[in-house]
Amino acid sequence: MSNEIQKIDVSKIYNGEVTEIPFSFTFVPEGTENEDLTFDAPVRVDGRVYEKARGRDKAESYVELAFTVSGDYIPHCARCAKGLKCPFEAKRVYGLTKKLESEDSEEYIEVPDSLLDVAELARTVFYLELPTRVLCREDCKGLCPVCGTDKNERECGCKIDTGANKLADLKKLLDK
Repeated sequence: MSNEIQKIDVSKIYNGEVTEIPFSFTFVPEGTENEDLTFDAPVRVDGRVYEKARGRDKAESYVELAFTVSGDYIPHCARCAKGLKCPFEAKRVYGLTKKLESEDSEEYIEVPDSLLDVAELARTVFYLELPTRVLCREDCKGLCPVCGTDKNERECGCKIDTGANKLADLKKLLDK
């Protein structure tokens, strides 16, 4: 399948025309709330909708959606601001139902009109699974708040008063 919006007609499975509908497409991520995050390639989505268990009649079959969303994203380290290239992969499996019994179900997707919008679901999984904070390494020392030197590469020698009571300095200003 192409890069078009993907809507899959699951009635073909319930009607017994097919037992599996594979799909594969890409999408270009749009801007996120995190301005330090960019993408250099489309995100790939691969999966299938399939009959997991046959019911007494085909309309009662248990149908599942299984897919993987994968790609690379380019964040900046939250401490030293270095650009990084990070892989991303999220796998999901959902049962499909014509009517949800409970609104709180995260294991099932309601498909009342038999059209499943896989592209929208894949985008949602992608954006919800992206980390909000990334470090280049766990022990990243970050940047010097005085001169901006990357402390992972060298020490700058700046004097940083870590013991100063910032609120006391603010109170002095307010007292004037």
